[in-house]
Amino acid sequence: MVILNFLVRLKTTNRTKSTRIKFNLDRLKDPNISDSFKATVGGKFAPLLMLNDNDSFEMLTSKFNEIMIEAATETLEKHRRKTQKWVTEDILDMCDKRRKLKKDKNTPAGTKGYKKVSKQIRQSMNKAKDHWIKKQCTELEESLEKNNSRRAFQIVNDLTKPRQPRVKTIQDKEGNCLTEEEDILKRWTEYCSDLFNHQTNGDPSVTISQESSNNDDFPVLREEVEKAIKSLQNGKAPGIDNITAELIRHGGEMTIDILTVICNKIWQSGDWPTPWTQVAHHHAPQERQPAKMPELQNHQFNQSLQ
Repeated sequence: MVILNFLVRLKTTNRTKSTRIKFNLDRLKDPNISDSFKATVGGKFAPLLMLNDNDSFEMLTSKFNEIMIEAATETLEKHRRKTQKWVTEDILDMCDKRRKLKKDKNTPAGTKGYKKVSKQIRQSMNKAKDHWIKKQCTELEESLEKNNSRRAFQIVNDLTKPRQPRVKTIQDKEGNCLTEEEDILKRWTEYCSDLFNHQTNGDPSVTISQESSNNDDFPVLREEVEKAIKSLQNGKAPGIDNITAELIRHGGEMTIDILTVICNKIWQSGDWPTPWTQVAHHHAPQERQPAKMPELQNHQFNQSLQ
């Protein structure tokens, strides 16, 4: 018998966290901005279609991602979150200016400029709020005159509904509300264990299929790519490349052509581009909404798995 002691040093792997870029996708609803974005993408994609067929689709995919982000940066503004409905773009610009002046707040000139911009923000906020309330009241009167009770109720609700405090609470299996953090963690552990340990008896014959060959002469048709792009749903989170469905759908004919070339190269080689196989590791946002009941989430989660 041999006895020994040995020391194992495990190497820690650091995940590369991608920087999430949020564009103001609502600007694409403007026909002029949509046409400008489409023209910018088309002008940048034109040289890519002239590349040699032997060029690596890794390079082609990388160029595709870069051009989409460049076109979105040039045409669209970055998304800025509004905490109140009456906040305007001018107020957000002043907030950005005040954020820059905050760095020089230690100096007398910086303090003076910071206080001046803060005063302008308060005044602009009050004016914008008053203007928004007057506009809502005018729209309320018009809705009542047109017998649009649904819109009138919505306006009254926006004007009078108090802000509800955020309370973290869920229910257990018996329907009792849990408010303590330890009880909530135990309930989520129990819920996830029951969810992922669910046993299903599927049909084993579905796993038996004919072997496919990558040497088929049937290319990916352009109509298939166009149909797939039209079926994309808006409002979905992007991957590691920060390209959303809205950007692809408004990219125009050139976008369809480039994606058709990439898909055919994948079909011929049998390999996938590296950016399409990576998973984005964004910083997890802080929880701002109350946790949903596990019983209500169970049905939605099962549907997403199917």
